[in-house]
Amino acid sequence: MEKLVNLLTQLAGEYAKGGARDEAVLASHFQAASAFLATDEARGYAGTPELTKQLAQLRADIDAMATRQSKLEKLGLRAENNRIVVMNHDEVTSLLKVGKVFRYADHAEGFAAMACRQLFGQTPRYNELVAARTREMAEAMAKDMDPAVSASGGALVANMYMADLITAMEAVGVLFTQCDRVPLVTTGSTDWPKLTGELTAYPTAAMATIEKSAPTFGTVPLRPVKWAVRVPVPNEFFKNPTLLTALGQRLGLWIVRAIAYAFDNCIVNGDGTAAYGNIDGLLHDTDISAITPAAHTTLVTYDGTDVGAVIAGMAKDYVTDPYWMMSLSAERTLRNLKSTVGTPLYERGSNGEPNTIDGYPYKICQRFPAAAAATAAVPWGAFGDLRLAYLFGEMGGIELATSEHVQFNEDMTVLRGIAYAHAALKDADAVVRCVCHA
Repeated sequence: MEKLVNLLTQLAGEYAKGGARDEAVLASHFQAASAFLATDEARGYAGTPELTKQLAQLRADIDAMATRQSKLEKLGLRAENNRIVVMNHDEVTSLLKVGKVFRYADHAEGFAAMACRQLFGQTPRYNELVAARTREMAEAMAKDMDPAVSASGGALVANMYMADLITAMEAVGVLFTQCDRVPLVTTGSTDWPKLTGELTAYPTAAMATIEKSAPTFGTVPLRPVKWAVRVPVPNEFFKNPTLLTALGQRLGLWIVRAIAYAFDNCIVNGDGTAAYGNIDGLLHDTDISAITPAAHTTLVTYDGTDVGAVIAGMAKDYVTDPYWMMSLSAERTLRNLKSTVGTPLYERGSNGEPNTIDGYPYKICQRFPAAAAATAAVPWGAFGDLRLAYLFGEMGGIELATSEHVQFNEDMTVLRGIAYAHAALKDADAVVRCVCHA
């Protein structure tokens, strides 16, 4: 009996660890306990049949939890402390480093198979051009898809692929992901409220009438623009089912990189024209204050006083967590500067804290100009908090459509990825623009 108690104690201890438990260790404890209950020694205990039944039920419950967790992970989620949370950013980033978007090979295969179905499914040559295994996979996936077709003509991507694509786009993006994100439900204009005045406290004598105050609001109009990317793919990929996984990973990576690049570029360089989706970005929005040094006409001649002037230009006390935004070469320039008393402005973070310049963290985005290009009157970076400064609205997810005619002579199929988004400045005081002296 003592041996059985020890086995069940070990099993209970590992099970109680929750999300931190080792599944292999737990399985070995189950196996040991089950094996003991089947021995002649255990059969002599009156409670053995009930213990065997309870152990089997516990095993079934844990298997069900594992299956649920697997399904959540395939949607980019995981269960943590009884909550459903999004997969860790570092996990997605590690996938992107090796050229992958989808966490699972069957997701990449399925995504590519759906592309084949959308390309050839309505043509008489479907059976000829697409391998049987690919057709079977695509048809199975299609059963779980919403049959709706968007106004642009592209069939919607299945939710299981959408999760990976959107999560990857968030990881690839640098600045648009920092904005205040809001959903859009129409291609028309949507007015989002913005706070223009806060409450005021007044000194009031005993029994005197209390002065009234109320917040004031304005609006920020957002009208989503269609952002599209075309990806040419050799038709050999579609015809060979062994290449489906590679095709799915590559298509997903190309599409999310292109869209994330465009969104970041608009937040930085948007000039309000159609070429930038009618977005005014950090370097061109005239409502954003420009901070210039007293004399230095190039970034490479900046000194610690110039850096301090930028920080002093952020005068709003509600901007409690500002950060620098600049290109990598600009960061390499600023990190070599020293304060007026000779202290290095750059400080390497430790224990999970970020690196800082003059006490503030920074974000590297290559959409900003290089240090060498930051000459007289040229804006080169920004300082502030995009969550307070900008609204970024998105409508729906990523759409996918295909054509076999655009590059017919090259025997290539063009896939089109589409996303709808718009951004607008909501608080010009929450960010400042860094500009070289004229």
